[in-house]
Amino acid sequence: MAQTGSGNAAAEGRTCGGGTISLPVLAPGGRAGGRAGGKSSPNLVRKSRMGRWRAIVLIAVHVIIAAHIIQWLVTGMTLSPVEPSESMYTLETGAINAGFVMFALAILSTVLFGRFFCGWACHVVALQDLCGSWMQKLGVRPRPWRTRLPLYWATLLALYMFVWPTVLREAVVPILDATGTARPTWAQDAAPFPGLRPEFMVEDFWRTFPPWYIAIPFLAVCGFATVYFLGNKGFCTYACPYGGFFAPLDKISVGKIVVSDACNQCGHCTTACSSNVRVHQEVKDYGMVVDPGCMKCLDCVSVCPNDALGFGFRTPSLLAPARTSPEVRAKASRPRSDLSWVEEAWVFVLGIALFVAFRQFLNMVPLLMAAGIAIIGAFGVWKLTRLLRDPNVTFQNLQLKLKGRLRPAGMVFGAGVLVLTGVGAWSGAVRFFRWRADTLDRAIVTPFELVYSPGYAPAPEDKANAERALALYGRSLAPSEGGFGWGPTPDMAIRMSWLSSVAGDLPRAEAHLRRAFSLAPPGDDLVFGLARMRALQGDGPEQALELYQDMLAKHPSLHQVRLATAQLLGSAGRLQEAGDVLGPMYEATRRRPTPQQATAGAEILIALGRTQEAIRVLEAQRTRSPKVAMVRAMLARGYYVTGRKDDALAELVAATEHDEQNPVMWSMLSGLFSELGRPVEAAQAARRAEDLARQARPVLPPGAGAEGPGS
Repeated sequence: MAQTGSGNAAAEGRTCGGGTISLPVLAPGGRAGGRAGGKSSPNLVRKSRMGRWRAIVLIAVHVIIAAHIIQWLVTGMTLSPVEPSESMYTLETGAINAGFVMFALAILSTVLFGRFFCGWACHVVALQDLCGSWMQKLGVRPRPWRTRLPLYWATLLALYMFVWPTVLREAVVPILDATGTARPTWAQDAAPFPGLRPEFMVEDFWRTFPPWYIAIPFLAVCGFATVYFLGNKGFCTYACPYGGFFAPLDKISVGKIVVSDACNQCGHCTTACSSNVRVHQEVKDYGMVVDPGCMKCLDCVSVCPNDALGFGFRTPSLLAPARTSPEVRAKASRPRSDLSWVEEAWVFVLGIALFVAFRQFLNMVPLLMAAGIAIIGAFGVWKLTRLLRDPNVTFQNLQLKLKGRLRPAGMVFGAGVLVLTGVGAWSGAVRFFRWRADTLDRAIVTPFELVYSPGYAPAPEDKANAERALALYGRSLAPSEGGFGWGPTPDMAIRMSWLSSVAGDLPRAEAHLRRAFSLAPPGDDLVFGLARMRALQGDGPEQALELYQDMLAKHPSLHQVRLATAQLLGSAGRLQEAGDVLGPMYEATRRRPTPQQATAGAEILIALGRTQEAIRVLEAQRTRSPKVAMVRAMLARGYYVTGRKDDALAELVAATEHDEQNPVMWSMLSGLFSELGRPVEAAQAARRAEDLARQARPVLPPGAGAEGPGS
């Protein structure tokens, strides 16, 4: 490994008049220099040996990802996604998952070794490198976009994803509550931290990932388009929230690319760097690379003709002393920002606005894809202003404007920017209307027990808010539905159903709820809510049974609806049919079930009067999954039915420890404390249940009255 020397003339570089000479930027395998005596003086940049090894490692990463997905598809359960974004769920819900552990280890490794994780393990970096390689083969060498303020986009995104939820929960909300200030809309959903718990194995592996028809455009935008418009590692530089942590941490890292006295400032290292780092200038001025954009891919080390570069441990960048004088560094030929400070300011704000506008565009664009589109859009608008102002404008290898005349490429580029910003403005308007509707929705104070009770008459203020919110939601829908946007999300359709119910219009509420069912499979509570609506409109048990049977035919996994169906059939004397309905659920107890299957099967057994058998199933599942709250709660129910109230209490206490945000469990615990003659604990549990119920956003009624499943 090369060591840093004391710094002789060769290591300090060639100077002229006290300033550093700008070195030629060489294409890999290209030439620099002129001719001496009629012979060429080649200065070939050799191909990086590290590129092949890094490609092998990154391919292996993708193979492991594929194996992980295949294992889940085959077994139905697997390790939670090993993805840094999963850390958000740890910080918000307390679920310690594989993604959180991996992200923590990546942060620790960055402190020690620098940004090795980015260069050697990130699949998006692999895509960007692949795109850059293809572009070079096509004769396009992406030029990096040099800015100052927009570099903080990634850090802001990192703070928004990983820091703001905790600050909101632990600082902002307590201050608002302590001072008696009403929580604004953006703070209403904040709930107390439930405590940490392991959650490494999951069944719904793909729950937090977009479908393939979103994933492919996401990879195209974040892995390819950002490279073309913003240069190599464009997404890493401007939009990666993980890089928003890694880059600042690299400044305190002790792992660095270092130089020895053998360096002669040939510039090969800078030519080979795909992270837009001026390696030759860094090692001249500091004896090592201090730029936090360095991803330790080691290409610069590999191509150095004098083997002057290596990896070593040195003083962190923040504390590293310069080897050259301030005057020399000031005169160094370093790339300036492409933007003036005024441009920096409005481009910075525009990028944030476009991010907000494009997020959830067409109900599909995820956060990181919105960030990629936003930075491309901000770059495009900036370049368009230059196109309108400057006589000569180029972009990559295209001449957009020459001597004041717009070229065909410039016309296409300008049209593309206008289309992109126009779509952003449209999306932003749609999202604004939905945000305003959501704010009015949250202002409604009528409890859902009253809304879904016989003889309900809406309060004038709540009815007005509901109608205004419905009108705003309607304006955000597709033109075929009277709006100017696009179709609703399942949650939005549910909210519109709730608002229609608040306004006293149950037929319209039913239509919206059925629309939600067509967009995504419903949960049991929503089906019972629909049954309750129908009951308020005159339906009896027979119509409720038809509704449940229709829902089960479409969605067999609705086990609470299946129970309710069996109960209705049993009360009508149709015992054989009730048994047939329960059969698929009971089968879950005949094999090694998942926690969900075990609780569903046990509920069937209890309904059939086979409580002891249900207890055996649940006790076996508790041994396998001791921290799954629903298993402990169902076991408490089994104990209670058989008269073992102390055991039931112990299981309920354990259930609330593992799921502190469930008001139903706290309510059950309160009732059991009361039965056991412990009024103080009963009152405490009841207050906890009430607090959690108030924090929860009103939804459709969770039960269907007499037709719902029994307790």
